[in-house]
Amino acid sequence: MKVWPAEWSLLQQVATAFYADEMTRDAARSAVIDVVFGRPKRSRASLWRFDGEPGLSRRLCFAAKFSGQARVTRQRALLGQKYSAYFDALVRSGLYTSADAMSDANLAPMRASYLVPNRVHSMLDAAFMVNGRAFGMVCCEQTDALRAWRTDEIADLRAIVAKLAMLMVSARDEVLWATKSRPMRVPPPRR
Repeated sequence: MKVWPAEWSLLQQVATAFYADEMTRDAARSAVIDVVFGRPKRSRASLWRFDGEPGLSRRLCFAAKFSGQARVTRQRALLGQKYSAYFDALVRSGLYTSADAMSDANLAPMRASYLVPNRVHSMLDAAFMVNGRAFGMVCCEQTDALRAWRTDEIADLRAIVAKLAMLMVSARDEVLWATKSRPMRVPPPRR
């Protein structure tokens, strides 16, 4: 895995400033999304958190950045039960990659409602995992062409998400602890 001290240092500075009340939550999100967006370059990067009660769970996008545009803070939601194959696979391993999202069987339920309208060709997603539970995710999307995600790109995103989770836990972030979570291992379906 590559080590890039400038990004680690930036994430640490952002967390320190935020938890010392020297930076707003929006400014911190903007700085974090810039780090996620820049490693490696992609068409879109977004931050999501899990929300809702079991059986009614949903994922809320609270920050996104599109290539050539400013950060977007308009919230969007995806209902968990409708896209359970994808979310279960993401939570099970902490990572989901799809070089061809339009042909991916786990992503088929979101094709008409999300992939096509947003022109998503490829996805690389990583879950925020703390003590074996997923609290949210980072989603990286390619909208201009199919993209096979390289091993170093996957490792970089895993490292960013792990660093962010560690910073949030060490500061006892109130949003993290108020967010619904899912266990990493999804139990088998009841018969």
